Amino acid sequence: MTSTVDYSWLRAERAAKFIIHEPGFVHREIAPAGEHLYDPQLGWRERDGSIFFSDIGGQEQYGWDPQKGHGAIARLKPNGQIEYLVRPGNMGTYMPLCPVLAPEEFAPHQGCAFLTGQTYPGRAGATRTHAVFIYRPGADRMELFCEVPHAGTVSGGVPGALVTGWFGKKNGPFEGDFFVISLMNCVIYRVTPDRRCEPFLILDKPLLPEVVMPLDFGPAPEWMPEHAGHWLIFGQRNTKFTDEADREVRWAHWRVSADGKIDPTPIDEPRNLMSGVKAPPEFGPFGGHIFYADEGGVDLLHVTKFDVPLPYSARIMRIDPQGREHVFADNFQGSSTSLVFDKNRLVISLLGKSYSTGDYHHPDGSISEIVFQG
Repeated sequence: MTSTVDYSWLRAERAAKFIIHEPGFVHREIAPAGEHLYDPQLGWRERDGSIFFSDIGGQEQYGWDPQKGHGAIARLKPNGQIEYLVRPGNMGTYMPLCPVLAPEEFAPHQGCAFLTGQTYPGRAGATRTHAVFIYRPGADRMELFCEVPHAGTVSGGVPGALVTGWFGKKNGPFEGDFFVISLMNCVIYRVTPDRRCEPFLILDKPLLPEVVMPLDFGPAPEWMPEHAGHWLIFGQRNTKFTDEADREVRWAHWRVSADGKIDPTPIDEPRNLMSGVKAPPEFGPFGGHIFYADEGGVDLLHVTKFDVPLPYSARIMRIDPQGREHVFADNFQGSSTSLVFDKNRLVISLLGKSYSTGDYHHPDGSISEIVFQG
């Protein structure tokens, strides 16, 4: 890519300027902007320290072909090399989103990666029906697992802008189920191992007093003990994916009981603590602390295109065991940041502008790390 295109302007626009506010930690770029990545989304740490991830953008040839799918599935090796598992040329008309690892409760598919994604490429595909995909270890392409039905009345009921939620774990609510979430029709869907997909919660009247655009749905994490035993929805009030991102953002949580009933009263907690990650003991003085990303007001969750450079306003926040919040690192360009720990390092992916919805077809994505050196 960079051998045929001069992306010096992009590297300058997306330069890493992280400021770390704690001693003993350093920031390192692994895959900087202007090279290989478009919209990388981290999944999980594998046993050898590799990080499984997907990329929304990129096609087999440089440029943009609106008839071809885009994106890739890959792993970041411990030595910093990227190993491609599914290359853009094997995407057909699809694109991958938000990889999650199936647990043993989702047999016989345990150990496989599940993703959501578009069935048609580009910005046009972002507002069309999405699907659930499976990637089996060793394969060179992902497979269609199930289609997602229309539901509700928001956005005509079209299940576009679909992202992954969580799996139900053993002896917990919704054991053996998998949930996916449409930001477009504001519906949470239940997916079963036998490839059935059905609406689970329609986040609009009469269930709720106003429409809610969900971003996450899963079990309350251990660092939200006041909601133990419940599942939580994290979403934006009175909006949907097809709205422009020009209104006041109102994030909140809603509690769902083990029998699938939602409490319509929003929980006034605007931080997405469900996306938080717990630091391992190797992360120096902060082992056991919770880290999450504050995007600094950048909103990629609507159809808006961004025509100016993203601001350096995002932060990585740290919550100590007493519940106190601290700024761990800041001064970077937030946009659907994902975080994964690997022993003494916190791996960070930044999307930049949206390849698909935002129609931005330059490699402005990046992966870097913050390492504890002592």
